[in-house]
Amino acid sequence: MQVITIALAALAVSFVFSMMGAGGSQILVPILFWLGLDFKTGAIPIGLLAAAITCFSAGGVCWRRGLVRLSTAWPFAVAVLAGSPLGALLARPTSSTTLMIVFAAVNIAVGLLVLRGRSMVRGEELPRRKELTIALIVGFGIGFMIGFIARDGGPFTMAILVLMGFEAREAAGTAPVIVALGCLVAFAVHAFDMTAGWNIVLAVSAASLVGSQVGARYMSERMESRTIRIMFTAVMILVGVVILIQAL
Repeated sequence: MQVITIALAALAVSFVFSMMGAGGSQILVPILFWLGLDFKTGAIPIGLLAAAITCFSAGGVCWRRGLVRLSTAWPFAVAVLAGSPLGALLARPTSSTTLMIVFAAVNIAVGLLVLRGRSMVRGEELPRRKELTIALIVGFGIGFMIGFIARDGGPFTMAILVLMGFEAREAAGTAPVIVALGCLVAFAVHAFDMTAGWNIVLAVSAASLVGSQVGARYMSERMESRTIRIMFTAVMILVGVVILIQAL
């Protein structure tokens, strides 16, 4: 019964967060914890695996539908890939309570950042040199947080892209392409300490693949940018507050 419940949770999370440029680990990790998995050795690695599958799957859909800006995605992705294993290695000796507090605080901050949704360039084209600088510095930080607190990085990446002048749908399409490989590398590091069984791994993988395909297609065809921002913010703040209360 636990495996079925976890799979259904992964299906729902991947469906919702694939619409918002994210893998959903910021929601799935606490859900897995509430469903009985250890926060550090069960929920975090399984959440990262689900996020990686969701991001690869949703990113592929968005790529085919012209919602991915590759010139911005690749430098971000390289920086994310560099930061994620470092964060994952530093997380291994860190207590679960500390990880939960950081996890909650980042959730709330990112939700508010996306809701704000203002561009730092005010309708102008961001200079390429400045774009690359932002991508490399911020991307490394996003990668570090992916590994350290099992955030897939998509929400924060989406927030940064919106601030850089991206329309929300394009930001939601580009973000998963940026963070997908970082999530997979972080999972590989955390997998050394993983206590979840292979039945859970397989169930979550299949559910995430199905949910992300449906969600990404729905977002690319029907959802408006403002709806994406509001839905994203509400979920992020709610979960952040609940996790913070539990950690304290």
